[in-house]
Amino acid sequence: MKMLNKIKLSQLILGFIIASIRFLWTEDKHIVTTHYKYTSKKVPKEFDGYKIVQVSDYHNAYFGRRSKHLLKAVKEANPDIIVITGDVVDRRTPYLKRAAVLIEEITQIQKTFYVTGNHEAHYRHFNKLYDVIGKSRVHNITKRSAELERDGEKINIAGINDVWFFGDEANPKTYRDFKNELAAKARELPHDFTILLAHRPELLPVYSANDVDLVFCGHAHGGQIRLPVVKGLYAPHQGVNPKYTEGMHEQNGTTMVVSRGLGNSRFPFRVFNHPEVVAVELRSEA
Repeated sequence: MKMLNKIKLSQLILGFIIASIRFLWTEDKHIVTTHYKYTSKKVPKEFDGYKIVQVSDYHNAYFGRRSKHLLKAVKEANPDIIVITGDVVDRRTPYLKRAAVLIEEITQIQKTFYVTGNHEAHYRHFNKLYDVIGKSRVHNITKRSAELERDGEKINIAGINDVWFFGDEANPKTYRDFKNELAAKARELPHDFTILLAHRPELLPVYSANDVDLVFCGHAHGGQIRLPVVKGLYAPHQGVNPKYTEGMHEQNGTTMVVSRGLGNSRFPFRVFNHPEVVAVELRSEA
């Protein structure tokens, strides 16, 4: 009898382990697409219905051979442009080839714009990644802003490097330099409506101080573990019970879209927090 009880207990434990592994695998690999609408009088009527699809925090994640599942989700979102908001590599698992394949493949879907994240800043072979990006069809707008055109009307699309590219975060001068560069970029933009690509959502007050209309960010990984009431539990540079982990947030006329991202970094699993592709449709009140 004792032997039978031991066998049943071992079967229960084994079943629990298998179920847990399947659950965590599904949480990590089942991509969802979240759709938002951004409505403003500042959106030119020519851009009504214009769709921006965001990919963030890839971290060398595996989504099928040559990222086929991720690329399928991006393509099905039917983008007018694609934006990548940093951490296309992970500095702890720097598998550059996987990131290079994603960059090569995603630009075949639609015009793609890119800015850096904090993992690029700490990646020892960042020059190799920059070389891959430079040789690709990705538009790297961390240094030079661009414009989007539709039916003769134009809007701005700007980007900025992650804070770590400006120096040690413990040094107040780092944030001053970051703010000054963003302010200088904003002053030079020629058109009335501005989209900004940045990495960190906790800097919304900085973005909103620079007449930016719509910001795309990532970095928070959705809080990594999400619970029904408290939502995301922890996010880098926001700590416990973070404010900005997903969704749309508004401050002083600036709307920020935060992606839950795709891959993981220090913590290897997502819980109640599927990898996310974000699609934002512009709507004009004009």
